[in-house]
Amino acid sequence: MIAWIAEAVKRALLPELEKLGARMDRMEGRLEELSQRVGDLNDHLVRLDQRVDQTNARIDEVRRELLDRLGQTDARIDQTNARIDEVRRELVELITSTRAELRAEIAKNTERIDQVAARIDQTNARIDQLDTRLSARIDEVVLDLGKIHDALVRREDYDRLREQVQELEKKIATLLR
Repeated sequence: MIAWIAEAVKRALLPELEKLGARMDRMEGRLEELSQRVGDLNDHLVRLDQRVDQTNARIDEVRRELLDRLGQTDARIDQTNARIDEVRRELVELITSTRAELRAEIAKNTERIDQVAARIDQTNARIDQLDTRLSARIDEVVLDLGKIHDALVRREDYDRLREQVQELEKKIATLLR
């Protein structure tokens, strides 16, 4: 009688256990794939972080160059104004010729200022573009992190299922003794 009950339990539970085992094998394969994808995503994030750092370094370099050029232009303007004042004080009788020189210097400086302003506008436009692209990429990374989180939650469900199968196997082993 006990042998008959054991045989009936085997026939009822073993196919289910085999199915559960097959499902677990498939889930382990998927978990390995997900683990690889997470590793790939981490590598990708590191590369993106490096690119962002490089972009930030380039932006800082452009800012420094621009500030240096602005400082040089300011120094030239200051030098020009000082020279104009000196010429006025020392050479009052040469006002006509001095005015011609001043007009030429002002025209050059105005052109330089316009060029610097155009460069500033271009740089600001590039900074805005970079900021927009960086914001979009950050949004993508946040979405990817959400997907990774979902995959990790599925791993917890898999671990719980595996524990239940082990408990069932222990109960069956106890029943078969």
